[in-house]
Amino acid sequence: MSSEDDYRISRLRALNTAVAKGHKDIVSLRELLICTTDKTTVAGANAYFQQHQNDVELLSALMQIALEGDDAGDAPWAAANVIADFPAAMLLPHKSSLEQLAEHPWMYLHIPARDALAKIKELGVN
Repeated sequence: MSSEDDYRISRLRALNTAVAKGHKDIVSLRELLICTTDKTTVAGANAYFQQHQNDVELLSALMQIALEGDDAGDAPWAAANVIADFPAAMLLPHKSSLEQLAEHPWMYLHIPARDALAKIKELGVN
């Protein structure tokens, strides 16, 4: 088996373990976010987040991670991307945090935050 195959197997195991533990375990949530950044695991991680898009606790945890900023590794920008996919009505209570992220100089945080704010604006909420 090649080192590339070993890597893929390792990443898929990490994804499966994180999915099994779920997002209420913060370590697993961070692993799920990292899985969205890898071509081997992105589909599985995105499917997990799609299945949980009505979970207000998940959204709150993702907001906390995104607000950690660019010095905290890949999890914050991965969280920002997942947040942008949530329904607008769920994003509304997090508008001020999204506004804060929208002003962040790092594009990997401010672009998804601005996308989320655009969804809120479509609700007719200023």
